[in-house]
Amino acid sequence: MKPAKINQAIITPENWSELPMGDWLAMEIQHKLDEWCPLMFGYHLLKLGTLSSQLSCAASSIRHQCAVAPEGASLGIIAAVDELPIRSGSIDACLLAHLLDFSSDPHQILREVERVLTPDGWIIISGFNPYSLVGLGRLLPNLRRRLPWSARMFSPERVLDWLHLLGFEVVHLEGFAYSTVTRRNRFHFWKEKTGRRCGYRFASTYMLAARKRTIPLTRIREAAWLRRPVMVGGMARLNNPACTKSEGVNS
Repeated sequence: MKPAKINQAIITPENWSELPMGDWLAMEIQHKLDEWCPLMFGYHLLKLGTLSSQLSCAASSIRHQCAVAPEGASLGIIAAVDELPIRSGSIDACLLAHLLDFSSDPHQILREVERVLTPDGWIIISGFNPYSLVGLGRLLPNLRRRLPWSARMFSPERVLDWLHLLGFEVVHLEGFAYSTVTRRNRFHFWKEKTGRRCGYRFASTYMLAARKRTIPLTRIREAAWLRRPVMVGGMARLNNPACTKSEGVNS
């Protein structure tokens, strides 16, 4: 298994059009966001990365939405996504569209997201699946330096493990794009319809939604009846008629 943290530079797309069929991928992710965003409530929403900043979360009732990236257009905050200049526990939802695929330290990004999210806060992640037709392209040396094969492509199961360790509960996971995602032809939609029967495991792109769960550290005051003894001395003798009669005879 390849390490999560690396020191080498990664080719990062600045917009969706740099990816093969990037406009179609953005449209598919946008369609799923329109379904999930109405479930998210709160005051502040963060879009991490340049690809996330180009997606809309207008379907959510969260009105203050801010994009964060080291560089790019239409950004609310220009900063590194692995060192967010944001107060802990102040964000209600975070969107990471293919951000982990082009990150040298995805663990740190998820730790920062967990830090800034409020309890029960949402995180939405999309990424490329290495166990797919797109992932097979990484086996060819001449493709590894081109998009999207230059992406790191962490499997959904691995991302799920990271989220579980950070205390997240995954509430939804699905896959799409079952073709090579290089060009659209007349068989593209047939592949999509057929591939959905196999679930997310072999999809070229996956998308998941999770919520931050926290265990309260304050001690819950036990109810008064729990502090009372369940049984007292002589209870069995008082409630047993045979014992009462025998005592009367002996007396």
